[in-house]
Amino acid sequence: DPFFHYKWTVWEGGIRVPTVMRWTGRIPARQVSRQVGITMDLTATILAATATPVPASLELDGVNLLPVLERRAPEIERTLFWRTNGAGHLQKAVRSGDWKLLIDGDMRYGAELVFDLRADPGERHNLARERSDVARRLRPLLDAWEKDVDTEAAARQ
Repeated sequence: DPFFHYKWTVWEGGIRVPTVMRWTGRIPARQVSRQVGITMDLTATILAATATPVPASLELDGVNLLPVLERRAPEIERTLFWRTNGAGHLQKAVRSGDWKLLIDGDMRYGAELVFDLRADPGERHNLARERSDVARRLRPLLDAWEKDVDTEAAARQ
């Protein structure tokens, strides 16, 4: 509570997980950040924290969150993507800033949902009708990401 659904879904109840970080003298104690992050950010952040050089040919999927956590930089507005097909039920989502487009089920029978996560973190109020502009802006981003992921996966096979 207040998040809806469960793990292995793209609803907030499945993807939102608190992260606790401690680094005495670097990250202020007892602060709460609204910075959106994703698992891949841990790699980039740890590499930066340890001053490990990253080869120029390597493109990290995550970003270094230390400047935000150390309060040296403002929060970063992110666009993040998810897709799962648990038990044959396709779900995909894109979050950009506080807006989230979630597609629950395949497009023939599925629902396209829009949520303002700042106002409605529990995803109880679908704003797809009122904010169709958000869906029109986010859907091409999701489609392009999915095409990119599928193309990269096919190239590795």
